[in-house]
Amino acid sequence: MEVADKIKMALTGDKEWRNIFIKDANKLVNTAVLKNPRITDPEVLAIAKNRTSNDELIRLITINREWVKLYEVQKALVLHPRTPLPKALRYMAVLTLKDLKNLAKSRNVAQVIANNARRMLADKNKKK
Repeated sequence: MEVADKIKMALTGDKEWRNIFIKDANKLVNTAVLKNPRITDPEVLAIAKNRTSNDELIRLITINREWVKLYEVQKALVLHPRTPLPKALRYMAVLTLKDLKNLAKSRNVAQVIANNARRMLADKNKKK
């Protein structure tokens, strides 16, 4: 398929086509998948959880307010290595105590995020 055909199919295709084209090497095809009006929240969550998702996909997810309202998407964006640091720190404010504890101990996140999780835990313990 040519790139134009892939983009058209990514914009209009069903779930199977979206799953195929989200893995495509071309960024234009990837971003077209997120612009598909029929994309579901679980699909967006899967993209956010995929650590190999490119920067542009993560940026498009953070721009869409409907997707960012979901707790699981916010948590996945905090854990994703390509999420811009200011956005990740903003989404940490809604995380539960259990998730903050896991973040504080995690070696799979940026050191800034782990340190911020420890600080937030200490602040919450002071309030009690």
